Amino acid sequence: MFENLVESSTARRRTKAGPLFLTTLGVYFAIFVAIVWASIVFFDPRLNESLDVVTLVAPPPPPPAAPPPAASTAPKVVPKMAMADPNQFVAPKTIPKEIPRDVPRMSDINLGSGNSGGVPGGVPGGVPGGVPGGVPGGTGPAGPPPPPPPPAAPPKADPPPPKQVQRSEGVIKGNAIRLVTPVYPPLARTARQQGKVEVDILIDEAGNVVSATPRSGPPLLQAAAVQAARSSKFKPTLLSGVPVKVQGVLTYNFAF
Repeated sequence: MFENLVESSTARRRTKAGPLFLTTLGVYFAIFVAIVWASIVFFDPRLNESLDVVTLVAPPPPPPAAPPPAASTAPKVVPKMAMADPNQFVAPKTIPKEIPRDVPRMSDINLGSGNSGGVPGGVPGGVPGGVPGGVPGGTGPAGPPPPPPPPAAPPKADPPPPKQVQRSEGVIKGNAIRLVTPVYPPLARTARQQGKVEVDILIDEAGNVVSATPRSGPPLLQAAAVQAARSSKFKPTLLSGVPVKVQGVLTYNFAF
């Protein structure tokens, strides 16, 4: 009757779970033991040193600066100047209330009496021949006063600028306002005369040609050169800010 009993599924799972649990527990225990054994066998003490924490400590503060040396409070001793002569006068420590009667007063000394002794207590070692009645070692009677210095010479005035100056032909042509070209004379052209004509000119302060004189050149061409020179106009020439006359030469070239 009981052989045909049906076993429930719950009872079957309990029967299979027991061995599985024990197997799992054994596996975990084996793994744990293996880990412990490996940590003991493969332990390296150097790793422990590498993991040490280095503590950073601030350096100690610098020592305090030494205090400055204390100023000396002892009074400075000023050396006394050595006296050249031990017999020199030494000022008394106390001022006498009364003047001794045997010492003559300055009012009692007659400077004009010719007393060669001089003032008592004068400078010893004076040069003889001092002023009578004066202090020994005097320089003698005063001589006549020195003559006054000669009066200073008055400053020389600048010389007046010249009224007329000489200039080269290049400078004269550079100052030209109007430089007239001469007309070739028909008679000279017919006679076939050509060449250079030099004309001496004089320019006044206003720049006008007031004088023109031929210097050299063919005679038939000189009149035309003089006429051209007189018709020219130039800038006034200034010397120290003052207009002056200018003398120079103009050259005219006549050619076919």
